[in-house]
Amino acid sequence: MMRAAFQLLLLSLLLFAGHWVYTRLLEDPLFRVREVEVEGCGRISREAIRSLIMIEGMPNLFTLSLEEIARRVEKHPWIDRVVLRKVFPNKVRVEIEERKPIAILQLEEFYYIDARGVIFSPARDGDGYNYPFLTGLTRQAFEKDPAASKDLILKALEFLQIIESERPSPLEEVSEIHMSRSFGIDCYTNAHGLKVEMGKNLFREKMRRLSVVWSDLQRRGVSARAIDCQDVDKIVVKKSQEG
Repeated sequence: MMRAAFQLLLLSLLLFAGHWVYTRLLEDPLFRVREVEVEGCGRISREAIRSLIMIEGMPNLFTLSLEEIARRVEKHPWIDRVVLRKVFPNKVRVEIEERKPIAILQLEEFYYIDARGVIFSPARDGDGYNYPFLTGLTRQAFEKDPAASKDLILKALEFLQIIESERPSPLEEVSEIHMSRSFGIDCYTNAHGLKVEMGKNLFREKMRRLSVVWSDLQRRGVSARAIDCQDVDKIVVKKSQEG
């Protein structure tokens, strides 16, 4: 009985001491937030991130809710991921990962889209538009059948990522990818003004065969205005007038 009472008394003293220490830490000005360090900014300014963080005054680092701050920061359309850390005694470190646009989707207006198919921000007039355009969809069609539209967009992005990784001739620089539910994907090149019809699948194999055909056309000095690769076993070249 005496041993149990002693243990209970000891536990009470430890809890009291712990509470006293915690209270003192909350009151200690040493642990007030005095600096917010932001890393990973490219397109987004550090000032914009700090305005989203909204740490008013100098709150105590122990009581600061990083989860709540992360939810506010992640609302920015250009932010893909954010990691926050408390750096004692008085600093918060914010590491952000920005979304990386891979193309601009046209739905009457223009929107940036990333490699996962996330449509995340309108493209503004002053942005430069240094990405391929995805065309062929309307907002009405997108809203009427979002699943089919999303599947078509993902096909176009798959095609674009193969181009980015392999750089096959003559598709080194593609200015536009036109999407069609009936015919699949057509693309237009920057350098040659060439239309290439790719269909709905087997993009990598079609690109390999296209490169062979293109090399032969270059060797023979034949100028093409369009190449139909929809049938992987039968590539059709449409010559330009001067060719």
